Amino acid sequence: MLKRCYRVQESQVRYWALQAVELCDAIDDESLEEVKEGLLDSIERMGKDRRVVMLGASRSGKSQLLAGMVGSPVLAQVLPAELYIRWRYMNNDGDDSHCRFLPEPNLFGMELVNTGGCENPLVAESVAPLMPEADVVVAVVDARALQDSPVWNLLEPLPEEGGPACMVALTHTEALDAEHAVTLSDTVRALCRERLGRVLPVYQVNPANAVLAGSFGDKVVEAMEGSTGGLRAAIRDVMRRGSDLLYKQGSILKARDAVARTDSGFLQGIEQEIDNFLARQMQGVRNCVLNYAASSQRSMPKLIQHLRRSLGWWLSPVVLLRLECYATAAENLYYRLVLDDVTLQQEELDKQFVHSCNGHWRSVRPRMKQTLQCEIGEFPAGELEKELEQLRQRLQSSLYEPFRYLRIRSHFAALFKCQVDWMRFFVTCVCLSLVVAGLLGFCSLDSLALIFLAIAACFWLFGSLIHLLVARKICQIVRRDAEPLRESLSGHMEALVQDMIVSRVAAYRRLYTDPRKRVAEYETSLAPLQQRQSEIFRQLRSSAPHV
Repeated sequence: MLKRCYRVQESQVRYWALQAVELCDAIDDESLEEVKEGLLDSIERMGKDRRVVMLGASRSGKSQLLAGMVGSPVLAQVLPAELYIRWRYMNNDGDDSHCRFLPEPNLFGMELVNTGGCENPLVAESVAPLMPEADVVVAVVDARALQDSPVWNLLEPLPEEGGPACMVALTHTEALDAEHAVTLSDTVRALCRERLGRVLPVYQVNPANAVLAGSFGDKVVEAMEGSTGGLRAAIRDVMRRGSDLLYKQGSILKARDAVARTDSGFLQGIEQEIDNFLARQMQGVRNCVLNYAASSQRSMPKLIQHLRRSLGWWLSPVVLLRLECYATAAENLYYRLVLDDVTLQQEELDKQFVHSCNGHWRSVRPRMKQTLQCEIGEFPAGELEKELEQLRQRLQSSLYEPFRYLRIRSHFAALFKCQVDWMRFFVTCVCLSLVVAGLLGFCSLDSLALIFLAIAACFWLFGSLIHLLVARKICQIVRRDAEPLRESLSGHMEALVQDMIVSRVAAYRRLYTDPRKRVAEYETSLAPLQQRQSEIFRQLRSSAPHV
């Protein structure tokens, strides 16, 4: 009788194969992806409906034979207006075209295609696309019209290998005389050789005899299970691919076990190398601090130049009016100049640090792969540079502390405030002389007006001369008052630089967190994974021993 066999074996194999797929997620290794996808494809092919296509001319006995093979008289009903009927136990692919649902549990996972008369070109055209994906094609041939059967034209395009299993069912043999019945099978084989270029299995069947039809169904099941794309082959393929996946998983777990058993001295050695790197960095702290402190001296010429340009070369009311804000402006400028110089030095040191870390990473990478079976990838320079940028910002925010401690702004403010009185005196004298000269000129006393203009000019020239001398003295005092800043920067920044070196080495050390975590995870999760892999492998191998 026609039915889908190996349902229990198929279910067990599918279950344990899917358990192997789930184990891939727990192992988390990219090398398993390709094998896992191949196994999933095999599981999908194993679960697809097994298709049997019945071909034949009208009134050749297709429907009656199919009903006898299944043991259900429903299939013997006259074919309706459709070109073919797809008999199924349930619809599991969403395609309802030409479908009829048959409540026969034995047919679960099968599809029986009963065609109309294949002499009809429309039927032949509609059925042709279904045949390459069929498991078995049964050509029902009326023994009274062998040469005229339309099935030969439909069978010709099917390949001999890699295609569906084909067989010939001869019906109406009882209508032939004894002589023709004896040589009938040989005649059909010769006809197959002539029309198809190969010999197909030939069976003489009587659709009206339920026992003979059921026996022929057994032949169809045997062909369906033994074909290259049959159910047995599909189950074996799933078992083979599942075993391959489990073998690969076992190799990975074995390698991880070797890693877990490896002396932890390797990672300790890497930590020691980083500690030595930190020690070498700390040896240069003093020179680094002195270079940072010297930025106060390197920035002084630009500050003096800015002050000289702000004070100007001549005495003017504008200088007097702006004198009060020069202290804040001078301090801000001095701070920015020192900050820019320190930042440039730090950026250069950070570039050298990243270069050194890159060299060390390249030396560690092959050792890590060989010893711990761990691929750490290319050096993550961008991640490290982002951390270094944050450390530089923290250093910059702390750089203003010496300026506030030395009260640079207050010193500048007192220095500029001392110049207000004499500047105001000379500016007042110049303005009063000009006012008097203007009044005298308005009164037509030109001679006296010229005298007061000359007096104003003298006050302005004498005041400008004093302004030049005072501006020079201011610059000298600013240069002198800035001397303590160098020592203050040196004392303040030593701890900051030490903290920054320790922090950036710690940032590099954190790049090895993943390998350390991976080894730690191997130690805790390896034994359960190995036990689970072994159990799945054993169950998969024993789930279908006779397939």
